Amino acid sequence: MLGTGDMDCVYHFALYELQETLQELNMTDAADMLAVMVNGDRLKDISDLPLDLAV
Repeated sequence: MLGTGDMDCVYHFALYELQETLQELNMTDAADMLAVMVNGDRLKDISDLPLDLAV
């Protein structure tokens, strides 16, 4: 458990760039933790916000 508490989801303005940068810098631990948050729908790109609000 990551201890996210009541947090539902956070939108990041440069998520794809962050993922790419972590890969380029070979920061595998950070990339793995980021992937856990993204795959668990805890962290999304800001471009997803309008679609999520429309539902």
